[in-house]
Amino acid sequence: METSIYIKYLNNIPVIPDVAMKILNLAEESLDISFKELENIIKIDPGLTSKILKIANSALYARQTEIKSLQMAITLLGFKNIKSLILLITASSFFKKHKDSDFYNSFWKHAIFSAFIGKKITIFCQQKELSENVFLSALLHNMGKIALYNYAPELYQKAISEETNEIISLEELEEKYFKVNHKIVGSELFKKWNFPDIFVDTSAEHDSVNITSPFKVIIIYVSVAGLLSDKLGFGFYSEKKDQLLKQLLKHTNLKPEYLDYFENQYLTELQDDPLFIQCQSLFNIQKLSRNS
Repeated sequence: METSIYIKYLNNIPVIPDVAMKILNLAEESLDISFKELENIIKIDPGLTSKILKIANSALYARQTEIKSLQMAITLLGFKNIKSLILLITASSFFKKHKDSDFYNSFWKHAIFSAFIGKKITIFCQQKELSENVFLSALLHNMGKIALYNYAPELYQKAISEETNEIISLEELEEKYFKVNHKIVGSELFKKWNFPDIFVDTSAEHDSVNITSPFKVIIIYVSVAGLLSDKLGFGFYSEKKDQLLKQLLKHTNLKPEYLDYFENQYLTELQDDPLFIQCQSLFNIQKLSRNS
C-alpha cells in the first residue's frame, strides 16, 4: 500500500517521548544495565519521575520509610513493573485529543482488560516469561484506531456504529471510509516510532489465523485476550468473532475451565491487582464495568 494513503492518519499522532522509547527498547532478558543507569534514563523526564515516585509511595506499595529517590522506587517496583508503568503513564497523558469522548473511554477499557487477561493467559499456558511482551502488546494492539479516530472522529464513530449490524466487519468499514484499516495504520505507526518489531507485527496480524510473524505465539495470546475482552463486554462481540476465538484457542492449551474463570471470576479478582488499580487512576476509570 502506498505510504500516501495512510501517512495523513499518522500525522494525527504525536512523536512518543524519548525516555519512554528508550525504556521500551530495553529487553529485560539481556539487560546489561544497573538500576542507577536506568534511573539516569528516567530522570530526564521530571513529570515521569514524579509520577513513579508518587506510585511507589502510594498505599499499594506502602513502606514504613518514604521512597524519596527514583533509584529506591525502581528497586521497589522492579524492572517489569517500571517498564509497564512508563508505557501506561505515557499512554494516559499522551493522547489528550478527544480524551473525554466515549471512544477513548471504550478504547482504553478494552485495551487495559486485554492486557491483563493476556498476561493471565501466559500463566495458564505456562509461558509466564512472555507475560510482559503480551501485556504491552495487548495494551497497544489497536493503536491504529486512535489514528483513524483522531483524523475524523464522527466518521470513525459511524464505522463503529455500523459494525454492530454484524453484516460487515470494522476492518471492512474502515477500508470503506478511510481506504485503509487500523491494523495497517497501527503497524506503520510503530515503525514511525521505531518500536520493537513485536509491536509492529502484533498490530498487523492480531485477530488472524494466518500469522507469519516470528512472534506468532504472542500474537495469538493477544488476539485471544482481545476477543475475550470483547466477549466480556468491553467491545463488540459477534458470531464471527466467536468462531475466530474458537479457531485461535486450538493453538493454545487453555482449558475450558480457564475460560469459565475469565467469564465468572477474573474481573472481581482484578480489582485487587496493584497495577490494575493504577490503570484505573491513570485512565480515570472509576469502575471497569461491562458495557459502560
